[in-house]
Amino acid sequence: MPKINIDILNIFLILFSGIFAFVFPFQTFLFVYAVLGPLHYLTELNWLQQRNYFLKDITNVYYLLAPIVIIGSIVYIPTLYIYKPLLPFLIFFTFLVSIFNTSENQKFYKNWRFFFILFVGFLTSLYFNNYFHSVFSIFIPTLIHVFIFTGIFILSGFLKTKNKWSLATLIIFISTSLCLMIFNLKSPFMMENIQNIYHSFEKLNAALFSIFNKDVLASQDIYFSSFGIKIMQFISFAYTYHYLNWFSKTAVIQWHKTTKIKIVAIILIWLASILLYLYNYKTGLYWLYLLSLTHVILEFPLNITSVKNLFK
Repeated sequence: MPKINIDILNIFLILFSGIFAFVFPFQTFLFVYAVLGPLHYLTELNWLQQRNYFLKDITNVYYLLAPIVIIGSIVYIPTLYIYKPLLPFLIFFTFLVSIFNTSENQKFYKNWRFFFILFVGFLTSLYFNNYFHSVFSIFIPTLIHVFIFTGIFILSGFLKTKNKWSLATLIIFISTSLCLMIFNLKSPFMMENIQNIYHSFEKLNAALFSIFNKDVLASQDIYFSSFGIKIMQFISFAYTYHYLNWFSKTAVIQWHKTTKIKIVAIILIWLASILLYLYNYKTGLYWLYLLSLTHVILEFPLNITSVKNLFK
C-alpha cells in the first residue's frame, strides 16, 4: 500500500476512533481492550522478537524478561502479593535498561551512571512513592505507551517523509484528542452494569483526575460527571487508535511476515485470551494485564530509539 494511502487510512482511523470513543466511551474501550488488545500484543511481540527487540546486544533482553517473570509471579501467586509495591520499581528498572541499551562492549554492570540513576530511582520510589507509582505503574504502561509514543511514531513518520498527508495525520491526531477533552456528551448508551465491568481500570481515571487537580469524591464521578466522561472519551480514543494504527501499518513494518506455525500459535492464543476474558472476567484481566505489560516492557527499547531519532 502506497505511503499516502496509509496516511489517508490513518486519518480515517483517527476520526473513526474519536467518534466511537465520543459516543460509546466505556463500551469502546472494553471491547478493543478485550478483542484487539491481545491480538496487538501477540503480533507485536513476535515482530519485536524478529528484530532482536531493538537491543544493541540481544543478551540484554534477560534484563527485561527477568522483571516480567517476577511481576507475573507477584500477580499470579497469592503468597507473593505482599511484594506488589515493588512493581513500579521493576518497571522503572526495565525502562532504565532500555534507555542505556548498551552494546556488547558496554555491559550494565560496568556503567556507573546506570547504577547511580538506579539508586536515585530506588530512593525516589521510597520517599515519593505516590508520584513514582503513578508514573511507572499507571501512566507509562497505559497512556504514555498508547498515546504519547503513538504520537511520537506519527511525528517520526512526518519527519521522514515530509509530505502533507503525514502532517495532516499528526494535526488530526492532536486535534481529535483535544476535542474529546473539550466537548462532552453524556452518552445515552451507558450500560447499567458498566461500573462492575470497568471497576478494575478506575485507577487510571482517578490518576488523570488528580493531574487536573480534581478529586474523585465517589466512583460516580468517573462514570457520570462531565469531566469523568471527558476523561473516559480520551482514554478510549487513545487505546482504540493505538491498536488500529498498529494493524494499519502491516505494509510498512511487515509485522505479518512470519512462519505459519507462529501465525497459528498467535491466533490460538488470541482466541483463548478472549474466551478466558469472557469465561472468567477477573482471571482474563490478570492474563491481559501481564500480556499487555510484557509487550509494553519489550517495546521500551524501540520507544527510546524512536525518541532519540527525533533529535538526530
